[in-house]
Amino acid sequence: MKNIFKSVFSFAFIVAIVIGSSFILTSATDKELLNYISPLYETLYYINNYFYEINKVDFNNVIESAVDGMVKGLGDEFSYYIPVENQTQQRIEMEGQYGGLGIEVTNDPNGIKIISPFYGTPAWKVGLQPNDLIIAIDDKPVSEMQYMEAINMMRGTPGTEVKLKIKRGDEILDVVIVREVIRIVPVKSSLINYNDKQYGYVLITKFNEPVPDELQKALKKIYNSDIQGLIIDLRNNPGGLLDVAIQVSNMFLDSGRIIVYVKDRKGTIVEKYVSKGTNLPSVPITVLVNNGSASASEIVAAALRDNGKAVLIGQNTFGKGSVQRGFPLSNGGTVYLTIAHYNTPNGQDIHKVGLKPDIEVVETTDTKTKVDAKVYTLTDIDVNINDPVISKALEYLSKSKNED
Repeated sequence: MKNIFKSVFSFAFIVAIVIGSSFILTSATDKELLNYISPLYETLYYINNYFYEINKVDFNNVIESAVDGMVKGLGDEFSYYIPVENQTQQRIEMEGQYGGLGIEVTNDPNGIKIISPFYGTPAWKVGLQPNDLIIAIDDKPVSEMQYMEAINMMRGTPGTEVKLKIKRGDEILDVVIVREVIRIVPVKSSLINYNDKQYGYVLITKFNEPVPDELQKALKKIYNSDIQGLIIDLRNNPGGLLDVAIQVSNMFLDSGRIIVYVKDRKGTIVEKYVSKGTNLPSVPITVLVNNGSASASEIVAAALRDNGKAVLIGQNTFGKGSVQRGFPLSNGGTVYLTIAHYNTPNGQDIHKVGLKPDIEVVETTDTKTKVDAKVYTLTDIDVNINDPVISKALEYLSKSKNED
């Protein structure tokens, strides 16, 4: 009974906060919110007083399912609920190593949507693609799970298998993937000799904490080689940390240039990020993107393009331009809600629209995927100049002139 009263009290506490908050909101009055919430409280009352197997009821779980359902009811794939026991899971990928499949995902009303597989990981090797929907894990429908429950089911002991049911357009695929220890190597680089000139190549696979230092090392080596141009490859980069995207943009932009705006739901600019300047020599730059380039990748790509520092080559990007904030609840869980949108320096809201490349190049399915996978932990890599997107970038750079 103690847990019942604790859970009901927690729910009542949430109700009080929501109603109290309505005085400063324009979307609903306190009376309207009370009407919305009443059926939830009534359901709790009936469960507590009439449900036959009341001795088996875990009211904490009932409340968590209700909160999870409320957030899913928003229809926003980027808003989600994380129970208290899963709080540490969200920070795992930012540390650069974890056990699982190697995919960046987001919530979706119809399943778990893949933003992008990480380069060289098990998900990448079996050919999972951006916008694939995971609709079942080990034959259990995702619709019956909370978001973090689905995430945790895909993680596990390296060497074990997990079965995913994938919806790709109208096609349903069953895929068995062997879990591995995922070591995210976020920065890879190379020098390309093309028509007797040197060009730099940097592949950024995710914007996590090690990126700024690793990118600085790679760029120092590249720029010391008297390059005539630089390729920044952000294809299938699902994003990461905003502050890392800001630091990366700083490396290429002159002082005082706008990197990104943040606008709230009223259209008010609540944050503006401005470049502190760069010490790097000015050379022509191309940024490679595709529909797996999302969030922080789109921020960097737009910042460089809108400020006249780079040309985008490839395919339209994913279109993840929303900002989430975590709101802690009295039960220990956290609700993450979309509270704002990113706007590019030119004022474009790219959410669910993406960035259109300056030069469009359609990628081809490459049989080298499984061969390349064995070297995905390397930082110095060989570049496939037959890749049509890289080939187009080299062609463009070879016709460009240095600004200095």
